[in-house]
Amino acid sequence: MIKQLILITYFFIFIGVHIYAQNPVLPGYYADPSIKKYQGKYYIYATTDGYIPFGNNGQPFAWTSNNLIDWQPEILKGLPNKTIWAPAITKGKNNKFYLYTTNSVDYSGYVWEGSTPTGPFTLGNHLGSFDLEPFIDPVSGKSYVISASKMLFEMDNNVKSPSYLTKIKRTILLKGTFIDFTEAPYLFYKNGLYYLMWAGGTCWTDTYKVRYAYAKHIEGPYTDGSEPIIETDKKNGIIGPGHNSLIEIDGRYFLFYHREDDSRPPSCNYRFTCVSEIKFNKNGDINRLNYVDDLGKLLGYKPHYVNLALQKSVTTTDSDTGVYKVANVTDGRNDTRWTSKGVPATLTVDLGKIQNAEGIEVDFEFADKWQAFKVQYSNDNSKWKLLEDHSQIAALAYKSRFIKSPFKARYVKVTFNNSEDRTGSIWEFKVLGKRNN
Repeated sequence: MIKQLILITYFFIFIGVHIYAQNPVLPGYYADPSIKKYQGKYYIYATTDGYIPFGNNGQPFAWTSNNLIDWQPEILKGLPNKTIWAPAITKGKNNKFYLYTTNSVDYSGYVWEGSTPTGPFTLGNHLGSFDLEPFIDPVSGKSYVISASKMLFEMDNNVKSPSYLTKIKRTILLKGTFIDFTEAPYLFYKNGLYYLMWAGGTCWTDTYKVRYAYAKHIEGPYTDGSEPIIETDKKNGIIGPGHNSLIEIDGRYFLFYHREDDSRPPSCNYRFTCVSEIKFNKNGDINRLNYVDDLGKLLGYKPHYVNLALQKSVTTTDSDTGVYKVANVTDGRNDTRWTSKGVPATLTVDLGKIQNAEGIEVDFEFADKWQAFKVQYSNDNSKWKLLEDHSQIAALAYKSRFIKSPFKARYVKVTFNNSEDRTGSIWEFKVLGKRNN
């Protein structure tokens, strides 16, 4: 039972100019987040969203970070460049990695085998069902996969078997009460209890939510937690939250989930990856949920750079009206963006004074789309020097978003010649400076 729900309204207090991981965590449309940590590095596996009419057929990435602040997209090598829903990974006792996915065409589950957390992967098996999430039981040591059919798959746990973790050995129908169970199950274990989380409602409406139940045995019976962990909260911009994973960091538990873009009607097409903190009371009930505005700052982690462009003045040659205004690119948020009416289009950031920079970061609306653009810098907003040029030979956004090239300037300008969408569109434009401590 949820005993208390603490709502911390989204706010933005800018003390200094540190780049912190805002909520949403990632710049762009990424849904169904599954977070893991391997060898000191965090990985968020997610559905690449924003492709209509079904909204989720983009290039699959794992977003990686070593500080929960600075995230970089890495291609999941060996996977198709679309049709991948809800990827989730586990590491086998053979030190190989097993990625479980759902195909967006046949709505069916598959498993892929790879040598690293980002591949290259080869197709292992067709498992059926959908929304597959792996779970290693700390009690038995066995590996399972939980599915949206309320089925728990005990996988082949014989590490010498050719079908290790790619074939279902036993199918278990979970026992218990599961109120408003739709999809997106997630299983974890804490202090003698198995917790099963899931998404209720429907993802294309504001009824989507995260619920949970708990049991003493993995097969159940599970007791429902009575109330949602998180649900729509329009006052705080939380619309249709769901499809979560969980991670323990420094003894604290953080729920990663997606929510709808609240500038659009709910559609299951445009979703952001977010994080909140959950706590447990002494009898094991989930006690409260805290919205997190800034995970890195909350945990005392530090960014690699400071953002010299944060809250600085920015202008554009394009019209600057409506929701997608140019000021959004320096507001420090991953859920507001600038989108031009067409191309060519230019935006210019005024840093206020001449400063030393280590490079820039351009968070394009879609990391998997091609962009034709160039970046220039100037001391007087008149004479410009070239920093990076992709204006004649287009570049994939995820490969060109981070430009590490030191320069000294007051003004920084990005010019879009063209893009797949025939616009310039950016979540954040960051000028990276050295961190003093």
